[in-house]
Amino acid sequence: MRERINRLAKGIIEEELPILVCEPDNIELPIKMDESVRFEIEVRSDNKVPLRGVAYSDNIRVRVVDATFGGIKNKVVLEINSKNLNGEEKIEGIITLVTNAGEKDIPYTFYIKNTDTVLVLESLKTVDDFMVIAKEDINIALAIFMYKDFCKSGFMKDLRYQKIYEVLNKGNNFRLNLENFLQAVGNKEAVNFLLESDSLYLNTVEEDKVYTVKVYKENWGLLDIDVSTNADFIKLNTDKIKNENFEDNTFELGFTIDSELLQDRKNIASIKFCNGLNEKYLEVVINKNLEKEYQREARIFERKQWISYVKLRVEHELCSDKIEKNEILFKMLAVLDRLQASTYRSFLVKLLKAEIYLMQGDKATAKSIINSLDSKIKENRHELRDEYLILEYLDTYMYPDAEKMRDLTKLIKDLYKKYHSNIEFMLVLNLDESLADNPAERQKFLKRAFELGDRSKILMMEYALLLCKNPHLLTSCTRFEVLALSFGIRNNLISVNLSEKILSVVRETKKINGAILNILLSIYNALPSNELLTDICEIFIKGNVRKKYVNAWYERCIEKRLPVEGIYEYFVYSLPEKYDLPIPESVLKHFERINSMADDFKVKIFENIVEFYPHNSEIYRGFIKRIKIFTIDNAMKLKMDDHLINIYSGILEDDDIDERLAKIIPFLMNSYDVRVPEDKAGSIVVVYPELNGEKKYELVNNRAFVALYSENAIILVEDCEGNRYYSKNMTVDKIFHMQNLIDRSYELDKNHDMHRLEMLGKIAKSSEISDEDIALIEGVLDEIDIDSRFKNILLSKLIEHLWKASEKEEEINFKLLYKTAEMNLDEDNIFMYCDTLMNTGNVKEAIDVVKFFGVDNFKKDELLKLIIKAIDDEAFNQNKILALMAFNLYKDEKYTDKTLEFIAKVYNGKTQNMFDCLKLCVEKNIETYDFEERLLIQMLFSNQTADLDEAFRIYTERKRVTDIIIRAYFTVKSDLFFMNDENIKDNIFEYLEDGLSDVDDIKEFPNIYMLALSKYYSNKDKLNFKQTRLCEQIVNNLCDMGMVFSYFKNLSKFVPVERDILESTFVEYKAKKDFAILKSRIFPLNDDFIEEEFPNIYKNIFVKYKKIFSDEIWEYQILENEDGDMKVSVNDCVQFSKADNAGESRFILINDIEELPKDKEKELKEKLTEFVYKDELVANLFTLI
Repeated sequence: MRERINRLAKGIIEEELPILVCEPDNIELPIKMDESVRFEIEVRSDNKVPLRGVAYSDNIRVRVVDATFGGIKNKVVLEINSKNLNGEEKIEGIITLVTNAGEKDIPYTFYIKNTDTVLVLESLKTVDDFMVIAKEDINIALAIFMYKDFCKSGFMKDLRYQKIYEVLNKGNNFRLNLENFLQAVGNKEAVNFLLESDSLYLNTVEEDKVYTVKVYKENWGLLDIDVSTNADFIKLNTDKIKNENFEDNTFELGFTIDSELLQDRKNIASIKFCNGLNEKYLEVVINKNLEKEYQREARIFERKQWISYVKLRVEHELCSDKIEKNEILFKMLAVLDRLQASTYRSFLVKLLKAEIYLMQGDKATAKSIINSLDSKIKENRHELRDEYLILEYLDTYMYPDAEKMRDLTKLIKDLYKKYHSNIEFMLVLNLDESLADNPAERQKFLKRAFELGDRSKILMMEYALLLCKNPHLLTSCTRFEVLALSFGIRNNLISVNLSEKILSVVRETKKINGAILNILLSIYNALPSNELLTDICEIFIKGNVRKKYVNAWYERCIEKRLPVEGIYEYFVYSLPEKYDLPIPESVLKHFERINSMADDFKVKIFENIVEFYPHNSEIYRGFIKRIKIFTIDNAMKLKMDDHLINIYSGILEDDDIDERLAKIIPFLMNSYDVRVPEDKAGSIVVVYPELNGEKKYELVNNRAFVALYSENAIILVEDCEGNRYYSKNMTVDKIFHMQNLIDRSYELDKNHDMHRLEMLGKIAKSSEISDEDIALIEGVLDEIDIDSRFKNILLSKLIEHLWKASEKEEEINFKLLYKTAEMNLDEDNIFMYCDTLMNTGNVKEAIDVVKFFGVDNFKKDELLKLIIKAIDDEAFNQNKILALMAFNLYKDEKYTDKTLEFIAKVYNGKTQNMFDCLKLCVEKNIETYDFEERLLIQMLFSNQTADLDEAFRIYTERKRVTDIIIRAYFTVKSDLFFMNDENIKDNIFEYLEDGLSDVDDIKEFPNIYMLALSKYYSNKDKLNFKQTRLCEQIVNNLCDMGMVFSYFKNLSKFVPVERDILESTFVEYKAKKDFAILKSRIFPLNDDFIEEEFPNIYKNIFVKYKKIFSDEIWEYQILENEDGDMKVSVNDCVQFSKADNAGESRFILINDIEELPKDKEKELKEKLTEFVYKDELVANLFTLI
């Protein structure tokens, strides 16, 4: 810029200015949010004349990387900062290029390209807005939910919602997460599904047939169901039912059955439907071979009937009441009737029925049955062995015969030894008299039957009856004796003598199993005795039995004060989970003497004492010290279960809290009992809106004890796969209601994390904060892992407090102030933060914040206030960004004298803007420094001449002028006058005349000055002596340089001008470029246009002059290069016109003669005489020479 001014001061003006071309010349571009983007503008000279210039941006978000440029082809690089720009804002402004080719404005608009998703996000002001979208189209809601900036939507400003979103999305199933998110924040009813049936029974399987089951969707929402089966023979059409698959809330699942994989029986399988924590099953039952299945079921039915028959037969044998015995016989007949219809052994069933009829005394019916079967059975007695034996037995029953009975008995005994059938066993017992009279032999027979595998009730009954009548036979407790005695106990077959015998045998038994123990228990219940009770408890203890059902036995032993070693310990071991009675004092006194006890002992004993024994009791006083120690020790470890809850509630008091326990008690007292009914839940996840991180608690029996830091805790459920759920069925119950303990803890530990977190919550909601709050925030920021968003809320409160303090010039905690730089500033606090920085001398930091966040986040009055404070700092009294902000505020009519002065001192930009601001400064009489000079230089450099004279006037009137600028100004004005015929004040030419007068050699005087003066003189009516002398010198010098113009004819009235010029006709043309072609002809002498020399005299002003007579017409065409083609720019003609002061010459006389009308003969004669006379005179003069 200075280079051109110096050249102008020397009167040097470029022959040709560059033609400025910018690409693009209008910028409208989408950009990404929160990033810096670079953009290039190509600035070039279209005519290859080098460009010089500087670029200015009027928006601080758009920075010109290198403002100056020069050359034929240049690139202006812009850096656009879109950080902290929201989706609705645009970066708008103008790049002003101030060049030697003029000024050019390139408007720009950079905007965030909002996708449909972003636009939707911006429209979501409330949860209900999102719920409406989800209900109308769940897939659109899912797309929005998965968008990375979902948390920037309007309703997601709620910190709690953001936390829920983050915690849910730790799992990768976005579809599942969306459903749970809607339930958690929108109180949406959980989507559910039902099966049309919970079972499917198939008796036949058709190949390639697709079986179906309908799945019904309940409630709106996103429902995806995983489908699986536990059977290989079931082939599912799909293993995933997606929400999109439901039509009218119904989906039909298809599956096929591979019959080759079915077993030849009833096949039972299930199809599992799983959606999150919700599981449902469809049971599929398939009978591949129905006939075999029927046979199997028939066999099972038959077996059950035989069991019923034997059971009834035993009951009949043991029953002593005749009526009841008769009723049992009828029941036996009914069972046999059912058997007869289902068994292949119908002969056996009929014979057994005949036996019952005989028992009832109905010999006729019995005989009829026997007669009908007699011949058939006897004919096939080898195949129907049991039937034959019963037939013979009934015959001897009806017709007693001692010899026949002995033969039959022998036969049966022989067959039993060989075949061991139950029928043969029963018949031997009924017929063999040797067994009836000999108990020892009968016992031997029965044991032999047991050894052979007989486990029938009849065998047990016979042996129990035998032992009852003959206790001496019991000598050991083998399995057979145990089973028989157990049967006897169940059926009241144990006598007193047998009981005593049992006890003596048991005492001698080394290993006692549960069956023997049950026998003893039954004996005790029937015949209680201290000795037996002692034996029983000793057996329990020796067997380490701690089940809760034996606790009553231990308690009986303790109540009776029986001396059993370990009885107190095992009493405690066997206590049920909830024991609603006071533990006997004897037990407690026993343990009072024992210093070392296991924790499981302590917790049961101490809980019982706390719950059932009054404080003034001897037991309570004896244990209280140990209970206190135990309680505090467990409290310090934050242990929790149902027993400890009762102990904590009953023991902990204000006086127990010391500094050590004060750190734990708030956590303990804020414990909650969380229960989750869903079986698939594996753990719960707890997060807090105020804190970073999360805590997991494993669920034990769907339950967990959780210490919650605040009431804002968010609790979600997690399954074993890591998916997370919101459970509406989850219950969260506070365990303790002992606020006094918490208050006491806070008194001792004022910096307890839980207390501080509680206080921070109050601070976040309060309108003003105190010095104590400030101290709390300061400590917390370093010591607690606060969530950045919650920290932002706290720091915002802190900024407001520090701002008010800085306004009052109070002392500021700079360390705390710098901590606030960690926050995400917004419109509500950014001004206070920057103003606080300003008030405390941190101007640079404040300006950096403004640059980073942009001026759009500030109210104009607030920004003006910041700028006023910033410019008072010497380090910023030349800051261009600050000047740009001040100037933009000035354009919005937000300014003060101080900001105007600062603008005048620093600002550079568009010429018109600078000029308008300068005028305002002049009006207000504000110090402008070198503003006028900068403006004037820029105007001269960029040829901005609209307000040049006014700017020059202000400059010369207010400032000490610089000669170079003055001369440059005159050069430009001279050029404007000569080239553009602009009106120029006379004082300009007076300055030029003075300058020319001081020059020793006129050739050193700039051409433009001579051209301007000569043209100026040509328009005047008269010249003074000085002007005449200068005019003659100028004309002669210009003519010597070949710079001849048509206006020279007008100068002939003041100074001599060459006759050749005065007698010529001129063609002058100001071309766009430095090349033009002239084609001409003289009418009527020539028919064709002929190309002629057309010299470029000065700055693309082409001049051609020649002599033509008055009756001739000089027709001409001027051609110029346009896009590579020579095209005619001008098509015109000229004729000779005599100047007023042309004088006389032969050429002029001839032209005068030609111009005379034909009827003017006298004037013609006079002109011809004058021409001849002058021509002769000239000839004579040259002859004399």
